[in-house]
Amino acid sequence: MVSPELALALKRTLELLLLPPAGPLWLVLLGLWIGRSRAATGRAIAVLGVALAVALSTQGVGRRLAAPLEREAGPALDEASLRALMARSDAPQAIVILGGGVRSDRHARPERYRPHPRTLERLLHGAWVARVTGLPVLVSGGAPSGHEVSEAAVMKRVLETQLATRVRWAEDRSLDTGENAQRSAELLRADKRRRVLLVTHAVHMRRARAAFEKAGLEPVPAPTGFFGTPVHSDWLEWLPSADGAAMNWVALHEIAGRLWYRLRESV
Repeated sequence: MVSPELALALKRTLELLLLPPAGPLWLVLLGLWIGRSRAATGRAIAVLGVALAVALSTQGVGRRLAAPLEREAGPALDEASLRALMARSDAPQAIVILGGGVRSDRHARPERYRPHPRTLERLLHGAWVARVTGLPVLVSGGAPSGHEVSEAAVMKRVLETQLATRVRWAEDRSLDTGENAQRSAELLRADKRRRVLLVTHAVHMRRARAAFEKAGLEPVPAPTGFFGTPVHSDWLEWLPSADGAAMNWVALHEIAGRLWYRLRESV
């Protein structure tokens, strides 16, 4: 039986090796190596690697990879939708906000650890959902490798000190989405709560929802961060950019995450 820590390390190593920017570069190197004996074949493989590297750095490709994943999350909830949910007999009983990473900066003041922009987007949305519904909040995320503070601790601090939102539960041991669900479920079931509003990015929602259902909860999607639906579109989205590279990485990370969970369940 593979330990959770080893499985996580293996997963992250494979991500770094296969996802952009490394993945397409392996094709380029393979093409150069094959080109020593088969020039035409090697050149074609190398050109394919370069083309993939460029394409996976554009917002146009990133949005089109993310859009079908985000559609599975369902629509964004507005205030009227939330109030209608709360008026039902099976209304949600809590809000769960999933962490999306933290950043460490030893020069930062007053706090060294701060939420990653993905986490901050989820916190902003979760705080708004809490204000509309009045439901208690659970934050979920353990301490990444090399970090002394858990995501949950950072999220709790930001919600309570910056967003005027009280956190009732801080789940600070999980290292991936599956553990987010399992450990959050333990805290919520102890308080006799099963139906929850689940806050995460739209691209991540299907996998997160499945994990929480497997853990015995009844998640109601409250997605945020729909970057697969552009506000406007022009030719600039087809030029390589840092934003484009980030969009593609997030979408491919989610696709890889789904494949990983299927593989792990089949072993």
